[in-house]
Amino acid sequence: MHRTHTCGQIDESLIDQGVVVAGWVVAMRELGALTFVVIRDRYGSVQVVFEREKPNIAHGYVIKVEGKVRMRPSNQFREDWRSGKVEVVVESYEVLNSADPLPFQPEDEVKASEEARLKFRPLDLRRPKMQENIRIRHEITLFIRNYLSRKGFLELETPILTKSTPEGARDFIVPSRLQPGNFYALPQSPQLYKQVLMVAGFDRYFQIARCFRDEDLRADRQPEFTQLDLEMSFVSDPEDVLVLIEELIAEIFNRWANAGVSVPFPRYTYKEVMERFGSDKPDLRYSIEYEDWTERLAGLGNRIIDSNVERGAKVKALVLPVTLSRGQVDRLQKEFQFLWFKVSEGRASGNLARFIRGWNLSPYENKTVFVFVGRGRSFLESLGEFRHTVAKGFLKPEKDWAFLWVKDFPLFYWNKEEGRVEPAHHIFTSPYEEHLPLVEELESSIEREEDPQRIEELTLSILGQQYDLVINGVEIGSGSIRVHQADLQRRLLRLIGLSDDEIEDRFGFLLNSFRMGAPPHGGIALGLDRIVAMCRKEESIREVILFPKTTTGVALFEGAPSPVDPKQLEELGIRVLTK
Repeated sequence: MHRTHTCGQIDESLIDQGVVVAGWVVAMRELGALTFVVIRDRYGSVQVVFEREKPNIAHGYVIKVEGKVRMRPSNQFREDWRSGKVEVVVESYEVLNSADPLPFQPEDEVKASEEARLKFRPLDLRRPKMQENIRIRHEITLFIRNYLSRKGFLELETPILTKSTPEGARDFIVPSRLQPGNFYALPQSPQLYKQVLMVAGFDRYFQIARCFRDEDLRADRQPEFTQLDLEMSFVSDPEDVLVLIEELIAEIFNRWANAGVSVPFPRYTYKEVMERFGSDKPDLRYSIEYEDWTERLAGLGNRIIDSNVERGAKVKALVLPVTLSRGQVDRLQKEFQFLWFKVSEGRASGNLARFIRGWNLSPYENKTVFVFVGRGRSFLESLGEFRHTVAKGFLKPEKDWAFLWVKDFPLFYWNKEEGRVEPAHHIFTSPYEEHLPLVEELESSIEREEDPQRIEELTLSILGQQYDLVINGVEIGSGSIRVHQADLQRRLLRLIGLSDDEIEDRFGFLLNSFRMGAPPHGGIALGLDRIVAMCRKEESIREVILFPKTTTGVALFEGAPSPVDPKQLEELGIRVLTK
């Protein structure tokens, strides 16, 4: 062995003992005839002292040192190191490997650009913060495996090379050499497989699953990512899944983020969060919410409000507990359309001030009130964008953590531009049994080509047994009670415009499985990358993934994607067409 101890094991208990340590040189300084060198491995750092010779080493070298442990002068203690009160006096050393001049120093306060960090990723991963991020990821993953195993779940692996099925994003496709002209797809999720596993009788399944989606990227999105994926048989109520998952999540965030969260998490319906917060993933660290002021403001003489209310619009008000300047309001109006007033020293100002004469203004003292008029889902979503903007811009979070469930989403949305029904989540979500007559009515309305407005009303009335876990305004996971009856599944697939031939081609294996006897089942998928990032207080999931891609999908370290040998393309029967 090249070492008797790791750098993180050297402490006062080893005084006067001989040790052999090895690691990377991260700091050097000379003081007269002495050379002080800090070496580091993933367990910690230790200072070694060369008294007999000047070592021929540099930053980034990998060295092995043999020597004795002694106390450091008390004024040189490093309280942030386990070895901070001791040092190793070098008796001999060996350079295990040299290093070229480093593009940047692997320290937490790195000054390199993210592009440089990703290009030289092994060096970036050597930083203590990154080492800790990856170590915590391992601990959380191990905890999940042990927790679910104790609950009777089996960890099962589903295929990576699979069939292309529409699941809301573009597939990555893989050509088959043995079946020319045919392609595999990389799984966007194990959704269909895990449902088939319930038919197979495995009862409780989980997987730390790799998922692949060819979609536009951002800080919390990667073309390949990791989910905690699980499914349970003989569940008929979302609460069966919610209780299991919130206990797991609370334990993770209490252990690794000191969140102090308790269960149960609050439950909200989709309709409730959209009306109150304008978002299906509201950040409840901020308590501001929308109030319905339709009756309060209609008929006061404001033409914008009155004309829109006559056409069925709602009036929504958001009270911001801050008095904004006119300049701040003007900047907001460049992006959002609203009416407003503020109250200072008992007097109202703003373009709504003259319409509220006679009101008791004391509840709005030193506050700014924003009023919006509109209707429909897009209107509510715009309210959510505004709430997010003013909360981030003018308020401080009232607490560190806000966990909640959002449930009872519409099963469908009406796509006005394309004139068709689309799944709001995924088409394998089961509607509530009491809403099945509405499904039949929607089928009839589409068949008769009724008024699109009536079809849109029906789509919003049919609720699916779906649930999302939201933490601090971020959707961490999504799941549902699934359809487990072949006939109902076929009807739902037809509603989104698939023909019987298309259904058979894409989902025939699933429907055939259901006909073998499918138990009621449900599950959820949670973003493991995002969970770890939030526990580590990282804004981007790239900080907790070993070799992430850039926002353009490029792997800078290994240089992918890249051209392939023309012979490979010829074997696959593929010709590259340039635009």
